[in-house]
Amino acid sequence: MIFSPNVKSKKGANTKWHTTPFPTTDKELIGIFTGVSVEVCENADIIELYTNGNYGKGTKSRSTPQIMRSESVTHNLERNDETLALSLEEAFFLSYYLKVLRINNIQGERLDWFEMLQECETINRKFVCNLAAYIYLKSKCWIVKSGLKFGSNFLIYRKGPRFYHASFAVLISCNNEACAHLVAKNIKGLQRIAETSDKDILLLEVNKPSDFQMRSLEDISRLAISESVIRRFNYAAFVQNKAQEK
Repeated sequence: MIFSPNVKSKKGANTKWHTTPFPTTDKELIGIFTGVSVEVCENADIIELYTNGNYGKGTKSRSTPQIMRSESVTHNLERNDETLALSLEEAFFLSYYLKVLRINNIQGERLDWFEMLQECETINRKFVCNLAAYIYLKSKCWIVKSGLKFGSNFLIYRKGPRFYHASFAVLISCNNEACAHLVAKNIKGLQRIAETSDKDILLLEVNKPSDFQMRSLEDISRLAISESVIRRFNYAAFVQNKAQEK
């Protein structure tokens, strides 16, 4: 059976509007590591990151920053009270792989990739596996957002949440670590939640060598990733569709 992702456009969205999956500016964008996430304060930087790749979320909005909803979005570049909060994976990817974001600490000092890695692993011991999965999804041109609302690691979208509903709720499994949420009962519960909004479950299994240590940014390529789609098989609907095809 050939699997095709469920791509459902949002009502009223202009899906023909051209966007790019990565920032296009030559300017170095600035983010501040707060101890939990990386926040971008300048409106011009917020517009660049959210327009091209839908990175981050507004700190005073449900998702889309207020500046993006302004009628004069390209002209209203004065600083406002809302910042753009980037996840740790987003910030690390933008800063040390795409090299478009500079990450400073609260004191304004630049963090190199190893310092940032240590901070991220302090917050989330599975950060390296999550980062590998994030880069894997970005390499396939998915827009990756937090999956907290649906009990998953990520939600992935075609083009972005302004245009389409999420196609998958993503679960990440690291081969050398126990994952309570991958118990069959929990997966079934997550699947029922995902089905209420026409999503499928994408399981990414990260094969991490037991002796793995990230000594350089290129070491992330040593992690192998396999993917599985978990979908409930509806036998009655399957038989009905086959009958209609005849």
